[in-house]
Amino acid sequence: MNQQEVRQYFDYHNSNIKSLKIGYDEIRNQIKSFYKIADKNGTLIYSLNDTDTTKIELREKEKSFSRILSGIQVSWAEESLKRLLYEKDLLNDIQRNYILNKPLDQKWLETFKIVYCIAYDLVPNNNDICRGVKIKRERNNLGDELVEQYLSLRKIITNHLTPNFGIRNKVQHGEWVFGFEPPISENFSQSWTDKINKENIITTTSRYTIVNAVYNLIVDLGRFKSDSFALDSITTPFEFFYGDYMEKINFEVEKIKTCDLEKFIDEIVKKEIRGIEYRNRA
Repeated sequence: MNQQEVRQYFDYHNSNIKSLKIGYDEIRNQIKSFYKIADKNGTLIYSLNDTDTTKIELREKEKSFSRILSGIQVSWAEESLKRLLYEKDLLNDIQRNYILNKPLDQKWLETFKIVYCIAYDLVPNNNDICRGVKIKRERNNLGDELVEQYLSLRKIITNHLTPNFGIRNKVQHGEWVFGFEPPISENFSQSWTDKINKENIITTTSRYTIVNAVYNLIVDLGRFKSDSFALDSITTPFEFFYGDYMEKINFEVEKIKTCDLEKFIDEIVKKEIRGIEYRNRA
Protein backbone atom coordinates (compact mmCIF):
# COMPACT_ATOMS: atom_id res chain seq x y z
CA MET A 1 0.00 0.00 0.00
CA ASN A 2 1.20 3.50 -0.71
CA GLN A 3 1.07 6.24 1.93
CA GLN A 4 -2.24 7.59 0.65
CA GLU A 5 -3.88 4.16 0.88
CA VAL A 6 -2.50 3.61 4.38
CA ARG A 7 -3.93 6.96 5.44
CA GLN A 8 -7.29 6.10 3.90
CA TYR A 9 -7.50 2.81 5.80
CA PHE A 10 -6.48 4.59 8.98
CA ASP A 11 -9.36 7.00 8.43
CA TYR A 12 -11.78 4.12 7.85
CA HIS A 13 -10.87 2.49 11.16
CA ASN A 14 -10.79 5.85 12.92
CA SER A 15 -14.38 6.49 11.83
CA ASN A 16 -15.40 3.11 13.22
CA ILE A 17 -13.70 3.95 16.51
CA LYS A 18 -15.49 7.30 16.75
CA SER A 19 -18.84 5.59 16.24
CA LEU A 20 -18.03 2.91 18.82
CA LYS A 21 -16.97 5.60 21.30
CA ILE A 22 -20.35 7.32 20.93
CA GLY A 23 -22.10 4.04 21.74
CA TYR A 24 -19.74 3.33 24.63
CA ASP A 25 -20.29 6.76 26.21
CA GLU A 26 -24.07 6.59 25.77
CA ILE A 27 -24.40 3.16 27.39
CA ARG A 28 -22.01 4.08 30.20
CA ASN A 29 -23.98 7.26 30.93
CA GLN A 30 -27.22 5.28 30.85
CA ILE A 31 -25.90 2.84 33.45
CA LYS A 32 -24.84 5.69 35.74
CA SER A 33 -28.27 7.28 35.34
CA PHE A 34 -29.92 4.12 36.74
CA TYR A 35 -28.32 4.85 40.10
CA LYS A 36 -30.16 8.18 40.25
CA ILE A 37 -33.67 7.04 39.30
CA ALA A 38 -36.35 7.70 41.92
CA ASP A 39 -39.65 5.91 42.43
CA LYS A 40 -43.05 7.63 42.47
CA ASN A 41 -42.44 8.69 46.08
CA GLY A 42 -39.19 10.42 45.17
CA THR A 43 -37.01 7.76 46.83
CA LEU A 44 -33.92 6.66 44.94
CA ILE A 45 -34.54 3.08 43.86
CA TYR A 46 -30.94 2.07 44.55
CA SER A 47 -31.34 3.20 48.16
CA LEU A 48 -34.14 0.66 48.69
CA ASN A 49 -33.68 -2.78 50.21
CA ASP A 50 -32.15 -5.37 47.90
CA THR A 51 -35.35 -7.44 48.13
CA ASP A 52 -37.49 -4.62 46.71
CA THR A 53 -38.95 -5.78 43.39
CA THR A 54 -38.47 -2.38 41.74
CA LYS A 55 -34.79 -2.42 42.64
CA ILE A 56 -34.40 -6.03 41.49
CA GLU A 57 -35.88 -5.14 38.09
CA LEU A 58 -33.61 -2.10 37.73
CA ARG A 59 -30.54 -4.13 38.68
CA GLU A 60 -31.41 -6.64 35.95
CA LYS A 61 -31.55 -3.76 33.49
CA GLU A 62 -28.19 -2.53 34.82
CA LYS A 63 -26.67 -5.98 34.22
CA SER A 64 -27.99 -6.09 30.67
CA PHE A 65 -26.60 -2.66 29.85
CA SER A 66 -23.28 -3.66 31.45
CA ARG A 67 -23.04 -6.58 29.04
CA ILE A 68 -23.66 -4.24 26.12
CA LEU A 69 -20.99 -1.88 27.47
CA SER A 70 -18.48 -4.74 27.78
CA GLY A 71 -19.15 -5.84 24.22
CA ILE A 72 -18.70 -2.32 22.86
CA GLN A 73 -15.49 -1.79 24.84
CA VAL A 74 -13.84 -4.93 23.46
CA SER A 75 -15.06 -4.14 19.93
CA TRP A 76 -13.46 -0.71 20.41
CA ALA A 77 -10.22 -2.43 21.53
CA GLU A 78 -10.23 -4.66 18.44
CA GLU A 79 -10.86 -1.75 16.10
CA SER A 80 -8.15 0.27 17.89
CA LEU A 81 -5.69 -2.51 17.05
CA LYS A 82 -6.76 -2.37 13.39
CA ARG A 83 -6.27 1.39 13.35
CA LEU A 84 -2.86 0.95 14.99
CA LEU A 85 -1.72 -1.14 12.02
CA TYR A 86 -2.26 1.86 9.74
CA GLU A 87 -0.60 4.51 11.91
CA LYS A 88 1.78 6.60 9.83
CA ASP A 89 5.35 5.28 9.53
CA LEU A 90 4.71 2.33 11.86
CA LEU A 91 4.54 -0.93 9.85
CA ASN A 92 5.16 -2.12 6.31
CA ASP A 93 2.80 -4.28 4.22
CA ILE A 94 4.50 -7.55 5.15
CA GLN A 95 4.24 -6.84 8.87
CA ARG A 96 0.69 -5.54 8.61
CA ASN A 97 -0.59 -8.53 6.63
CA TYR A 98 1.17 -10.95 8.97
CA ILE A 99 -0.59 -9.44 11.99
CA LEU A 100 -3.98 -9.28 10.27
CA ASN A 101 -3.80 -13.02 9.63
CA LYS A 102 -2.96 -13.93 13.24
CA PRO A 103 -5.70 -15.04 15.67
CA LEU A 104 -7.35 -12.15 17.48
CA ASP A 105 -5.81 -12.95 20.85
CA GLN A 106 -2.30 -12.79 19.33
CA LYS A 107 -2.61 -9.57 17.33
CA TRP A 108 -1.71 -7.12 20.11
CA LEU A 109 1.29 -9.16 21.23
CA GLU A 110 2.63 -9.58 17.70
CA THR A 111 2.18 -5.88 16.96
CA PHE A 112 4.02 -4.89 20.13
CA LYS A 113 6.90 -7.29 19.46
CA ILE A 114 7.39 -6.18 15.85
CA VAL A 115 7.21 -2.47 16.69
CA TYR A 116 9.66 -3.01 19.55
CA CYS A 117 12.07 -4.77 17.20
CA ILE A 118 11.78 -1.92 14.70
CA ALA A 119 12.41 0.70 17.40
CA TYR A 120 15.58 -0.96 18.68
CA ASP A 121 16.96 -2.28 15.36
CA LEU A 122 16.29 -5.93 16.13
CA VAL A 123 14.61 -6.79 12.83
CA PRO A 124 16.74 -9.45 11.07
CA ASN A 125 17.49 -9.18 7.36
CA ASN A 126 14.70 -10.67 5.24
CA ASN A 127 12.65 -11.34 8.38
CA ASP A 128 10.31 -8.37 8.75
CA ILE A 129 8.00 -10.25 11.12
CA CYS A 130 10.89 -10.91 13.54
CA ARG A 131 10.28 -14.65 13.68
CA GLY A 132 12.71 -16.23 16.15
CA VAL A 133 13.70 -12.95 17.84
CA LYS A 134 13.76 -13.35 21.64
CA ILE A 135 13.69 -9.95 23.34
CA LYS A 136 14.59 -11.40 26.75
CA ARG A 137 17.90 -12.58 25.29
CA GLU A 138 18.85 -9.04 24.24
CA ARG A 139 19.98 -7.81 27.67
CA ASN A 140 23.60 -7.45 26.60
CA ASN A 141 22.47 -5.40 23.62
CA LEU A 142 19.67 -3.29 25.14
CA GLY A 143 20.34 -3.41 28.86
CA ASP A 144 18.15 -4.77 31.64
CA GLU A 145 15.82 -1.76 31.89
CA LEU A 146 14.59 -1.81 28.29
CA VAL A 147 14.11 -5.57 28.33
CA GLU A 148 12.18 -5.39 31.59
CA GLN A 149 10.00 -2.63 30.14
CA TYR A 150 9.19 -4.90 27.22
CA LEU A 151 8.43 -7.89 29.42
CA SER A 152 6.27 -5.85 31.81
CA LEU A 153 4.15 -4.37 29.04
CA ARG A 154 3.87 -7.76 27.34
CA LYS A 155 2.56 -9.17 30.63
CA ILE A 156 -0.04 -6.40 30.82
CA ILE A 157 -1.23 -7.21 27.29
CA THR A 158 -1.31 -10.94 28.04
CA ASN A 159 -3.13 -10.68 31.37
CA HIS A 160 -5.35 -7.62 31.00
CA LEU A 161 -6.00 -6.94 27.32
CA THR A 162 -6.23 -10.09 25.20
CA PRO A 163 -8.39 -12.06 27.71
CA ASN A 164 -11.14 -9.48 27.16
CA PHE A 165 -11.73 -10.85 23.68
CA GLY A 166 -12.84 -14.15 25.20
CA ILE A 167 -15.31 -12.34 27.45
CA ARG A 168 -16.60 -10.32 24.48
CA ASN A 169 -17.15 -13.52 22.49
CA LYS A 170 -19.27 -14.90 25.30
CA VAL A 171 -21.28 -11.70 25.65
CA GLN A 172 -21.80 -11.28 21.90
CA HIS A 173 -23.03 -14.86 21.66
CA GLY A 174 -25.68 -14.26 24.28
CA GLU A 175 -24.05 -15.77 27.37
CA TRP A 176 -24.95 -12.82 29.59
CA VAL A 177 -25.55 -14.68 32.88
CA PHE A 178 -24.28 -18.25 32.44
CA GLY A 179 -21.15 -19.12 30.47
CA PHE A 180 -20.30 -22.29 28.56
CA GLU A 181 -17.06 -23.89 27.44
CA PRO A 182 -15.70 -22.67 24.09
CA PRO A 183 -15.60 -23.17 21.21
CA ILE A 184 -19.14 -24.57 20.74
CA SER A 185 -20.66 -23.75 24.15
CA GLU A 186 -21.81 -27.33 24.73
CA ASN A 187 -20.95 -27.65 28.43
CA PHE A 188 -21.69 -25.24 31.28
CA SER A 189 -18.60 -23.50 32.69
CA GLN A 190 -18.49 -22.03 36.19
CA SER A 191 -15.20 -20.26 35.45
CA TRP A 192 -16.63 -18.47 32.41
CA THR A 193 -19.80 -17.69 34.35
CA ASP A 194 -17.68 -16.06 37.06
CA LYS A 195 -15.68 -14.05 34.52
CA ILE A 196 -18.82 -12.77 32.82
CA ASN A 197 -20.51 -11.77 36.06
CA LYS A 198 -17.46 -9.90 37.34
CA GLU A 199 -17.73 -7.46 34.43
CA ASN A 200 -19.37 -4.14 35.29
CA ILE A 201 -19.05 -0.42 34.66
CA ILE A 202 -15.89 -0.18 36.80
CA THR A 203 -13.94 -3.03 35.19
CA THR A 204 -15.02 -2.04 31.68
CA THR A 205 -13.97 1.58 32.20
CA SER A 206 -10.58 0.45 33.50
CA ARG A 207 -10.10 -1.89 30.53
CA TYR A 208 -10.85 1.01 28.21
CA THR A 209 -8.13 3.11 29.86
CA ILE A 210 -5.61 0.25 29.69
CA VAL A 211 -6.16 -0.27 25.95
CA ASN A 212 -5.75 3.45 25.29
CA ALA A 213 -2.50 3.60 27.29
CA VAL A 214 -1.03 0.53 25.55
CA TYR A 215 -1.97 1.98 22.16
CA ASN A 216 -0.18 5.25 22.88
CA LEU A 217 2.90 3.47 24.22
CA ILE A 218 3.19 1.40 21.04
CA VAL A 219 2.81 4.48 18.84
CA ASP A 220 5.48 6.30 20.86
CA LEU A 221 7.70 3.24 20.61
CA GLY A 222 7.51 2.82 16.87
CA ARG A 223 7.21 6.28 15.43
CA PHE A 224 9.48 8.60 17.37
CA LYS A 225 13.24 8.47 17.84
CA SER A 226 15.29 10.21 20.50
CA ASP A 227 16.86 12.69 18.08
CA SER A 228 13.41 14.01 17.13
CA PHE A 229 12.02 14.22 20.68
CA ALA A 230 12.02 17.81 21.89
CA LEU A 231 11.70 17.08 25.61
CA ASP A 232 14.69 14.78 25.89
CA SER A 233 17.15 14.16 23.05
CA ILE A 234 18.72 11.18 24.84
CA THR A 235 15.65 9.00 25.43
CA THR A 236 12.73 8.16 23.16
CA PRO A 237 9.14 9.16 23.98
CA PHE A 238 8.44 5.49 24.81
CA GLU A 239 11.19 5.49 27.44
CA PHE A 240 10.39 9.00 28.67
CA PHE A 241 6.67 8.41 29.24
CA TYR A 242 6.88 4.71 30.09
CA GLY A 243 6.76 5.23 33.86
CA ASP A 244 3.74 7.54 33.69
CA TYR A 245 1.79 5.19 31.43
CA MET A 246 2.64 2.12 33.48
CA GLU A 247 1.58 3.91 36.67
CA LYS A 248 -1.77 4.65 35.03
CA ILE A 249 -2.10 1.07 33.74
CA ASN A 250 -1.22 -0.49 37.10
CA PHE A 251 -3.70 1.81 38.82
CA GLU A 252 -6.46 0.52 36.52
CA VAL A 253 -5.33 -3.09 36.98
CA GLU A 254 -5.62 -2.66 40.73
CA LYS A 255 -9.12 -1.18 40.32
CA ILE A 256 -10.14 -4.28 38.37
CA LYS A 257 -8.68 -6.60 41.02
CA THR A 258 -10.30 -4.77 43.93
CA CYS A 259 -13.50 -3.77 42.17
CA ASP A 260 -16.32 -3.00 44.62
CA LEU A 261 -19.40 -2.19 42.55
CA GLU A 262 -21.68 -1.85 45.57
CA LYS A 263 -19.42 0.76 47.16
CA PHE A 264 -19.23 2.61 43.82
CA ILE A 265 -23.04 2.68 43.57
CA ASP A 266 -23.48 3.62 47.23
CA GLU A 267 -21.23 6.66 46.82
CA ILE A 268 -23.23 7.84 43.81
CA VAL A 269 -26.54 7.29 45.63
CA LYS A 270 -25.38 9.14 48.76
CA LYS A 271 -24.13 12.05 46.66
CA GLU A 272 -27.44 12.22 44.82
CA ILE A 273 -29.38 12.15 48.11
CA ARG A 274 -27.27 15.03 49.46
CA GLY A 275 -28.00 16.95 46.27
CA ILE A 276 -31.74 16.35 46.60
CA GLU A 277 -31.71 17.45 50.24
CA TYR A 278 -29.77 20.59 49.35
CA ARG A 279 -32.17 21.48 46.55
CA ASN A 280 -35.18 20.93 48.85
CA ARG A 281 -33.69 23.30 51.43
CA ALA A 282 -32.99 26.03 48.87
